Parts: sequence; C-alpha cells; structure tokens
Amino acid sequence: MRIMIKKLSIFLIAVLTVASLGAQPAERSGSAVYAPRAGQVQVSAVLGSGLYFDYLDNLTPLLPSYMPGDELGIDPTQKGVGYYLQMGSLDKNPIVNLAGIQGKFFVTNRFALNAMFAMQIDVTPQRDYIEGINLESSGLLDLGGIQWVEGRLTDKYLVNVGADYYFNNCNGRLFPYIGVLGGFQHARVQAYLPYTGIEVPTETGTDPIELYALDNRAGEAYAISGAITAGVEYNLLPGMNIALEVRPFNYYYTAIRMYADGQEYNAYEMQFKFFAFPQLKIGFRF
Repeated sequence: MRIMIKKLSIFLIAVLTVASLGAQPAERSGSAVYAPRAGQVQVSAVLGSGLYFDYLDNLTPLLPSYMPGDELGIDPTQKGVGYYLQMGSLDKNPIVNLAGIQGKFFVTNRFALNAMFAMQIDVTPQRDYIEGINLESSGLLDLGGIQWVEGRLTDKYLVNVGADYYFNNCNGRLFPYIGVLGGFQHARVQAYLPYTGIEVPTETGTDPIELYALDNRAGEAYAISGAITAGVEYNLLPGMNIALEVRPFNYYYTAIRMYADGQEYNAYEMQFKFFAFPQLKIGFRF
C-alpha cells in the first residue's frame, strides 16, 4: 500500500511539473516568462506547522473533569493557560507537515490577494462497557469484560486572508514580496460518557459513577491574528515556484473556554511574535 501511494505521489508531481511548463504563455522570453501577471491564479502547498495551537494536538486539556465537584478550568500551578495557547513555536515547525493549501489571485502584475483554509474533523463513537462472565470454574472458562470507549467529536480549522505586493529586481526568477495577513483559528472538543462499569463508594455501598459524573463535557480554543508577512519567491520553471515566507510581526488574541454542569470557564491571552512562523511553499501559477 505504501509503495502504491509513493508511486502515485511521484506520478502527481510529474504531471503537475509538466502542466506547469504550459501554465504561462511560451511567447514571452527572458525574465518576463517568470514574472506574475494580472489575472493569474497561483495554488501553493504550504509546508510547516505552527498554524494551530502547538500543544493542543488531541484537545484533551480543553475538557473539564468528569466529576461535577471538581474545579473547572486549567490549573495555574501546573502548565497554565499560556502554555496551551502557544502558537508558532520555532522548535515545532516540521517542514514535512502539510499545513494547508493557499490560493492567490493577481489583481495586477505586482499586487495579489490570497486565502488559505484547512480543517480537521475527528469522530469517535462511544461504546458501553460490557461486563465479563464469571463461571466460577477456577477462571479457566471465565469471559473477560470489554472496555468502554469515550465518545468524542473534535474539529479544528483555520482561515487566513491577506494581500501581497511583489517587487522587481535584477534576478528574473526571484521575486521578493511583503504583505498583510488576517486569520482565525478554532478548535473544539466534546466528550460523551458511556456506561463504564466503574463503581464509586457511598455510605450504603457503591453506585455507578454515571450517577454523579458529567455525561457531556466540552471545551474550545480560538485565536484571532493580524500579521505582516515577508517572503521571497523563486521560479524553478515557468508556472512552478517555491517560496520562503516569515512573519516579521504577528499579533494573536487567544482564548480558552470550558463548559460543564452549567458553568463556563474563560481565559484569555495576547501574544506578540517577531520573525516567527517560517513556511515553505510549493506553488503552481496558471
């Protein structure tokens, strides 16, 4: 299966490379062959992470505790809210990670509008605990129980929109640019407690934990951003380019919310980052 996927990937890259040769008119010559023109569209694969919350991969820290008597929120004496709301750490930016797909439209030869969208949805159906069977036969014929599965629904998405201005230079393949960017990121998780078979002690014996535990918990985190971007685009072929981009300045307003038993927990943070979010882009211009 892996060999098939690898062959398919090589085939798609080859097709896109051949297609890029005809993506721009051949009658132009010299450096003009590689320069962007008004009306063109560019689609780029954006590589590198840092666009989502760095330490909320599975979103579990956003969930309140099962028991309603427990405190709601994130313990400030442990890692704290600021830890989970971090974005764009330089040590968590693997270049092999596909962060999203960006589309760009050139309004003029130098001015372009861009937009990027990425989304992930995970669904885990809940399953009740199935008790085992004790046949009192020294354990030889006993049947063990089957563990319960907590139901979860998680979703993460981001939307970025911006504008870039390209500069001409003496190198006909190289085009530096600067731009502005606005974005919104959101992550939410909701958990559903099935029958677990867990008993809790009481004054008269034991009760199922479901009598006391929260059967529906939820939490979310979101971020609103504004940034100045700067990058350089190098054209390998007419219609095919790679670009390196960084954000000289990035402002984030981030927040965490938790919901449990009619209560709501809110925490906020502001982040100022300089020369962060390095990204590599592989683009095809048509």
